[in-house]
Formats: sequence, structure tokens, C-alpha cells
Amino acid sequence: MRSRSKRSGNGRVSQTRRLTFLLALGIAASACQGVPNAFGPNPRAARENADGVFAGLAVRFENVQRAPKFQQGRAKLGRYALSPSGVIRDTSVWTSSAPDSSRTLALLGTRTPTGYLFTPRPDVALPARVGDSRHIIRLRRRGESEYDWNTSVDHAIGPIRASDVANAVTAFLAAPEQRNGGFVRARHQTLFPRSTRVLGELFTLDTVRVTPMADGSSGIVVQFRMHPQRIEKTRPNFAKYLDKYVEPARYRVTIRDGKGATWFDASGSDNRFTISYRSQDGRLLALAGPPRPMPDTAQIAIDFSAKFMIFRVGVSRLVGDFITVRDGHERGWVARFRREPEWHFPLAVNHLIKTPLRHPFSRDGIGVRVTVRDDQGAQSILARQANLSVQESAIVRWLGGLGSSAMSDFAGRAEAEENRYVYEVLSAVRADLVTALARGE
Repeated sequence: MRSRSKRSGNGRVSQTRRLTFLLALGIAASACQGVPNAFGPNPRAARENADGVFAGLAVRFENVQRAPKFQQGRAKLGRYALSPSGVIRDTSVWTSSAPDSSRTLALLGTRTPTGYLFTPRPDVALPARVGDSRHIIRLRRRGESEYDWNTSVDHAIGPIRASDVANAVTAFLAAPEQRNGGFVRARHQTLFPRSTRVLGELFTLDTVRVTPMADGSSGIVVQFRMHPQRIEKTRPNFAKYLDKYVEPARYRVTIRDGKGATWFDASGSDNRFTISYRSQDGRLLALAGPPRPMPDTAQIAIDFSAKFMIFRVGVSRLVGDFITVRDGHERGWVARFRREPEWHFPLAVNHLIKTPLRHPFSRDGIGVRVTVRDDQGAQSILARQANLSVQESAIVRWLGGLGSSAMSDFAGRAEAEENRYVYEVLSAVRADLVTALARGE
């Protein structure tokens, strides 16, 4: 019998995010007709755009390598993420410094003949080739024991317009409407055979339930299950990591307003994942009641917990603003959290002073921005930005230790196997989309 984790931490969050991304791809693969053609204004453009997007994403996970300076610096950044005083003066980590005491690590990510290479450089230009990326990590000391982290990633994904990405998302949401689950499953296997096979190594699509509403909208429930035991022989280290860190995790993410209406609900526990939404012509509607479209400014609410020995460590009622970006050349989402959530710790930790846990939610709060921009040159850019303020303390260092342990367990063979799997999934989706568009489906 496989052992289950007795430790957990922030390192698990990034893996949950990647797995959620794979699940989203699975849903996209089940969306059937309509999605491929939405990638462009005509079949040729749609094919080129879909090819560029998924080629650009896939290459990032192809035999990932890191220059020695970054390989060593990455471990230190993970160890001292929540206690930055241990790394801010370490010149071996950073590529530049500024008079305001800030430190910067700039990285170029690019495909080489042997794989995808991350290289530290004093300055990195905006990527101009599909798959290339620019990563900027900045750390600034704000005051006594207070530090600000700011990270940004710009990833080139081809010439697709931001509006075409939005159209593809809309088509994906609309695809199951007025269909039944059996039809969706059958078309999934017909149109996306490669994606079905690769995703099937780890996941099963258990349920696609479509409920037509009297007003013409559809209520949609999709349920997946993850099976780490299926990859124990082919990806043993990744399977062990999933069993140890991801299976015990529980999370729920909802998008709602302050009056109780919910537009999107995703939850997961014990390797089971459920996504619920209601749509009409690809527009998200309130799950219950009159068919109200989701406003551009809503709320996102998150509950997350992970196993720590016999206890659970996590947060509940983490609520923030959720903004949909619909600018002329940019599409995406912004989330900002300014309210401290409820914390859940083992009893032995409860005696520690928790005031520093309120610090990240003061001032501007914790911010996350994910958008696609098409006004940065020949390449459209998938841009990710995040900011976090930290006040060092015993309880924050304790949390940092959990994350460092999880990262240490992941780095190495487990990460290499996970990267390979993500690469194969993205490559399969790319091949299926391009084939479907070539056949005019």
C-alpha cells in the first residue's frame, strides 16, 4: 500500500493548479464541435492559432533544464519564500539590484535542441518566438521584517488575437448546451482520440450531465477522477507525489456575488473533481434563479486544506474581487484578496501569534492577474502576474517550512515525470485540434 503524506504546504498549490489545468483541457476535449473553429475568423487562421497556442504551451514542459545559477537559486527561493531575509542579500540568486533595496531575478525560457532551458540574465526582452518566455521575480524590503514579492511571466503563444481566445472559451462553455452526456462523451472520443488516450492514463471522465432549462439555458455538471495508481509503472515518482500530496487535499472555488448568487462552482477531494456551471450561448449564468449573466466584477471564494500529520492545515472563506478583463487587446481575469480568511492549524501551532497572517491582506492585498494580450508585437502573450507582501514571524516561517518540504519532494524525478506528462497532454490536444480543423470539423 502506498504511503500517504504527513506533511504538506504551499508547494502543493502549484501542483493542484497544474492538475486543474489538465482537467480543464479534458473538459475542452469533451466540448466537441464548435471549439476548434472558434480559434480564428476562418479555418486557416483557426488552425494556425490553435497550433501556435498549444505548441507554445507544450514546449515549456519539454525536457526542462535550468542553468546552474538558477537551479541553485530556485531551491533557495523556495526555502525562503516566506522568510525573505534569508535570501535577499544572497547575490548568487539575483541578476540585478536597485537603490531601493529591491532584488531581481530575470530568466529567459527558450527551446533548445536538448529541451526547454531557463537561463538567468541581467535583462530579458519580451519573447518574440512561439514558446519563449520571460520570467521576472522581484523582492523588495519594505520595512522591519516586511517584504514585497512581485512576479511576472510573459509567454509567447503565437499570433492569436485575445478576442479569439475569448471566443474559444465561449465556444467551450457553449458546446455541451442542449446535448446529453452520452453524446458529449462519444464526440469527445471521436474528435479528440489522442487527448482521450493521454488524459486517460491518469483521469477518467465519470459524468457529463446536461440539464436543459425552460429558458433555453443549460445546467452542466462535469465530474472527473484522478487515478495515480494507473501511472505507477510508467511515472512512479509522479504517482507517489500525487498520492502523498494531492489526494488528501480538499478545495472548493466558487464565483459569486455578495447577494448569494453563484455562477461557477469547482470542488475536489479524494481524487474526485466536480465542476458545475450554467450557460446560454457560452455566457455563464447564475446557477439558480433567473438567468442573470455574470457581471464583470464578482467575488471569488476559496476553501483549501491539506493533510498535516493527523491534522489539516488550510484556509476557508478566502474571498476576493474577481474581475473579467475585456479590453480591446486584452482578455482574462484578475483576482485580488484583501480580507483575511479563517486559518486552520494543528493545535500545537495555535499558540503562535497570528497577527502577521493578516499582513498580506493589508494595503493592496494579494493580487493575481492572468490575461492574453495581442498588442505586444507579432507574438500574443499569455501574461501572469502576482504580488504578495510578507511579514516574517514564527508562524509564517512554519508555513514556509511546509512549502519547502513539499517542493523538495517534488523537485527532481517527480517534477521531470510531471513535466513530461503535461507536455504529452498539451501535444495531444494540439494534434487533435489541428486534425479536426484540417478535416473541417
